[in-house]
Amino acid sequence: MNGLITRWGALHASARWYLVHVALLTLSQTSVGLFFNVAILAYGHQRAELGQLNLVAIWASVVFSLPLWWLVTRLGFRRALLIHGACQALAIAVYAAAVPLPVLFGAAGIAGAASVLFQVSAPPLMMHYSDGDTRDMLFSASTGVTIIVAGIGSLLAGAMPAVFGRALGVGAESGAAYQATFAVAALGMLLALLPLLAMANDAPSQEPPARSQNVKSIIQNSKLKTQNLKLRMMLPVLALLISPACVSVGAALLIPYLNLFFKQQFGVPNALLGAIFALLDISTGVAVLLGPLLSTRWGKLPTVVLTQLLSIPFLLVMGFSPLLGVAVGAAALRSALFNLGRPLYDAFAMERTAEAARPMVIGLMGGAATVGYLFMPAVSVYVQANYGFGPLFLATAACYALSTVVIVILFMLPARLARAGWYNSADSQGSKEDV
Repeated sequence: MNGLITRWGALHASARWYLVHVALLTLSQTSVGLFFNVAILAYGHQRAELGQLNLVAIWASVVFSLPLWWLVTRLGFRRALLIHGACQALAIAVYAAAVPLPVLFGAAGIAGAASVLFQVSAPPLMMHYSDGDTRDMLFSASTGVTIIVAGIGSLLAGAMPAVFGRALGVGAESGAAYQATFAVAALGMLLALLPLLAMANDAPSQEPPARSQNVKSIIQNSKLKTQNLKLRMMLPVLALLISPACVSVGAALLIPYLNLFFKQQFGVPNALLGAIFALLDISTGVAVLLGPLLSTRWGKLPTVVLTQLLSIPFLLVMGFSPLLGVAVGAAALRSALFNLGRPLYDAFAMERTAEAARPMVIGLMGGAATVGYLFMPAVSVYVQANYGFGPLFLATAACYALSTVVIVILFMLPARLARAGWYNSADSQGSKEDV
């Protein structure tokens, strides 16, 4: 624990401002995440239209990903995060207005596209404000703060529709109550921009090294430049994308609809739903903060593999237990174990990437992490309507297991073979300390 405190104290001042931004950002997004599905239905839209809204956000992130990656190289990481927050505030304000479906589609598209800015800016910014001694701490702290604050936000947000319902003289699960909840979230999103502004006068510069370069020149000027440059760069990058892609397919089937699962399977009210998600988030956040300690002892990738594998039985218990208490407890353990290694995998990927190429690589990883959301939400809605949630839990467990096997085969096994003298792999050197 003393080591954890020491690393925390060693964080750069701008890294701490970034964590404050993440905390406020998450607090606002939690209300939307908790009630978006049920609010859309309360507004009078159909379940199929809800699936379409979720797809619009994902497709927007895919369509605009390349120009937004380029935009980040022009603007810098901090400015990109400012634009992200402003766009999210606008989208949430539209949700609060309960406008017609076409306008909701536009807001979902804005939110989805803006999410790309965060995906490609946050990890390189954290790399910029950390070193070998503080990197694991900062990446894990970012995820841990996000999840813990999401838990607190879920607890607070769970009570908000009831409070606004009484104030407005409507039901706690009415559209008007959810509108008021989203309006508060939009204001909170604007407040989250202030810590980013506080970073403006703090050296060093926020600009990425390749500010005025395109992707081609980034590659040409990187240290990976060899006779077979493109092949040597793309193969390691593609390897990094497979595991997140497997996770995304399984997660897209189930995770966005956990609120509906608990409501339909156990009939929980809003306040209890908020308490459940608070428990999930807080337990996960605490576990993520332990990630650096475990990675120091075991290595990054072994920690990721072990915790992901241990999470799968709890996923299945959550899906098939007839008891609410057992399902919630299993859900908390599953979330804590599975998400503990996520920031460690990101840090592992960034360490294997040339500094100038990090926005591009983290953008590709973000795309891989959302590829399942292009199609699986529609599949999930169909399965829910016709077969219930049981098949979704089985499919998600299979995808998570495949993701773990991929990490072992592509990274851990080659590194072990290289160390044993079977062959020399330049790529294995980046993970030598992790296996």
